[in-house]
Amino acid sequence: MKTRALILALSLTAAVAPAGAAETEKASVEVRIDDLDLANATDRERLELRLESAARRLCHSGRRGLAESAHRSACVSEALAGTGPQAERAIARAQNGSRLALLIIGGAR
Repeated sequence: MKTRALILALSLTAAVAPAGAAETEKASVEVRIDDLDLANATDRERLELRLESAARRLCHSGRRGLAESAHRSACVSEALAGTGPQAERAIARAQNGSRLALLIIGGAR
């Protein structure tokens, strides 16, 4: 069993496009997980909270209004939907003794 964390990045891509937008700005947010033991249920909950927070940061544009609120909500949902398989792989690696250093949530704002 390796005692050092493997440093890998998983790219989580979410196809999030605002309604009516011809071009979208690509962005990404890093989620540090090298301090988490994903074989532990408490740390898996922490991972989920970090992913939710990162998705909100990714989708925050600073604009206001009902349309922006709806866009932000859809963007966060899409970004989180894209994290599922990669988070599951990180958890599986942890259960096999390997630890990832970070996840990257990517998408369009």
